[in-house]
Amino acid sequence: MKGHIQADKAYDYIRNQLLSGNLEPGLRLGEQHLSEAVDVNRGDVRQAFSRLLAEGLVVRGEKGGVFVREYSEENLKETYEVRQILETAAAELAIRHAEEEDLQELEETAEHMLLMAENGYSLGVGEADLRFHNLLVKAGHNKKLYNIYVRANIPLSSSRHIRKEQVKRQKGLIESSRDHISIVEYLRHKEIKPIIELLTGDRQDD
Repeated sequence: MKGHIQADKAYDYIRNQLLSGNLEPGLRLGEQHLSEAVDVNRGDVRQAFSRLLAEGLVVRGEKGGVFVREYSEENLKETYEVRQILETAAAELAIRHAEEEDLQELEETAEHMLLMAENGYSLGVGEADLRFHNLLVKAGHNKKLYNIYVRANIPLSSSRHIRKEQVKRQKGLIESSRDHISIVEYLRHKEIKPIIELLTGDRQDD
């Protein structure tokens, strides 16, 4: 049982790093480095790799090793279109069904994201960004939609874009974080149009 828990721990950590855009496409993933980062053994990391390979988030190299998947422009475009559709639908549901607990959790995550941005911690921004979008979909209280979203393994575009294009301009990180805080405010006031504009605006900027 403990082995499964440790393997799940490794899987969750690596998956979150992949989806938050904190690992560059084409990067080779080292078993030793990851086992130390997650505090698990290398066998647990290999089990995590097997799951991630099956899900298509990583690929095997021609000469061995596991690498972060590289996406074609067409694949990215289609992936973000799907994400936009799912998140927009979730936001519309959240307008009707989100509870105060959902809004507080979203708000706390957005504020944490802003704190990371103000301190120039781009990796922390990516992790908070991923958590925020998952919580947004969850706030719609539609289990089928949430399961589809999670299983789709859709990587964030905004964190990678910010890090590549704006990491030297802290203002970009802060503005993106404030957009997330605005989404929570619009949810509280049940204003769907500006939420959709912010969500689709994130995609168009990539």
